[in-house]
Amino acid sequence: MIKTLSNSIRAKGTLIAIGILFFSCLVSFALMTLLFLVLFHGDLSISEAHSVFGRFMFVTLILCVALGGSLLYFAIRKISDPIIRISNAAKEVAKGDFSIKMDYKSNDELGILVQNFNLMTTELGNMEYLRKDFISSVSHEFKTPLASIQGFAEMLQDKDLSEDDFQAYTTIIIEETKRLSHLSSNMLRLSKLDHQFIPERTKSFSLDEQIRRTIVLLEEKWSKKNLELNIDLDEIVYTGDEDLIQQIWLNLIENAVKFSAESGTIFIQAKKTPDMVVAEIKDQGVGISNIDQGRIFEKFFQGDKSHSKEGSGLGLAIVKKIVEIYDGDISFTSEIGQGTTFVVKLPLKKRES
Repeated sequence: MIKTLSNSIRAKGTLIAIGILFFSCLVSFALMTLLFLVLFHGDLSISEAHSVFGRFMFVTLILCVALGGSLLYFAIRKISDPIIRISNAAKEVAKGDFSIKMDYKSNDELGILVQNFNLMTTELGNMEYLRKDFISSVSHEFKTPLASIQGFAEMLQDKDLSEDDFQAYTTIIIEETKRLSHLSSNMLRLSKLDHQFIPERTKSFSLDEQIRRTIVLLEEKWSKKNLELNIDLDEIVYTGDEDLIQQIWLNLIENAVKFSAESGTIFIQAKKTPDMVVAEIKDQGVGISNIDQGRIFEKFFQGDKSHSKEGSGLGLAIVKKIVEIYDGDISFTSEIGQGTTFVVKLPLKKRES
């Protein structure tokens, strides 16, 4: 009951008002009664005492109202001060200053308002950083494919160009534009994830079915390499952003396909423990060198240069960030020529921040 009252500013305000009213009336009555006894000391008749005491009670009422009003004024001022501060801070946010943070700790409605205000300014600041970071990354990473497109487009202007060369150059241009599109999508996604604290659409869904759908989505790629898939999935219901979680399996399975040798096997396993989901994706591909293993989660890093045209070096960075958002863990083991195994651990209940 007490905890419930402390979490409501209306309840606290009501209790404070009642307390002030009781205190001011008690003090006023005590002071006037003491003054009455000291001044008259029993020298009055009963009728005179009644008349004087009535006047004293009227003065007591005036004193009670004055004292109570003054105390209520200071109490209301103290309660309204955070509201005024929030109002002033909101004006600064409207001017574009997203660094403002309010320092007010309480479990009542004002405390929740301040928490949400701080969360709002954090998210707004992250959106601004996302915009600047995306522009900076685009200008850096787009130079090579744009230069390639420009070069081959200029070659197409050659009137003596053969049909075979024409087809080859246009194919390169198409592939480079696809690469640009894929790169921009992944850069935007990663920039957003780098500064995202709140999953956007949280709901319960079948995680094992999601992995199966991801496998079907990539069927053309693993079928082309004649790969065998060894699948072992528990029935798992997980709560989170379904689209966000799917990016984990999409990137890891696509990487396993990309780096697998022809006619190899990919092992996909997902098990449920009492407190977490443990997923394992293992390939029999080229593996990762010891030098590269410490950098595979870096943005734009690609260890195997022979596959650089097939990706942007952002997939594993995206996976790691999503796993971190859900307080999970991702690890891997790899050996050159033997393949790579990724293990993802996702808690069934996200820790409180």
